[in-house]
Amino acid sequence: MKSKYTGNSFKEHYDSIVKNNPKMELEIQLEMAKADLAELIFAYREKRQMTQKQLAEELGVRQQVISRIESGTNNITLDTLLRILEVLHISLKVHVAKRVRHQKILQFISA
Repeated sequence: MKSKYTGNSFKEHYDSIVKNNPKMELEIQLEMAKADLAELIFAYREKRQMTQKQLAEELGVRQQVISRIESGTNNITLDTLLRILEVLHISLKVHVAKRVRHQKILQFISA
């Protein structure tokens, strides 16, 4: 299903795409969450002054795995995520709540 962009704001365009398509909204939200998570991992790796290769060695994976995770092209498993968090000294707090439509699925709050 193609949606014609009419020059409105991004939010208006997004709303017009997902208005009658909750599956599309979920797919977009999931992709945004993956991108946010990839950015977070990259930022904390850089903050610790680690290369992708060093992080990969700590995790026992190939550098390409870290590259794909950070680019958002790899669906990270919970096991891998938890190991990355441990190596980068990041704690993860999970707050489960009812989500209002259009609210982000995954939100990061820095302490």
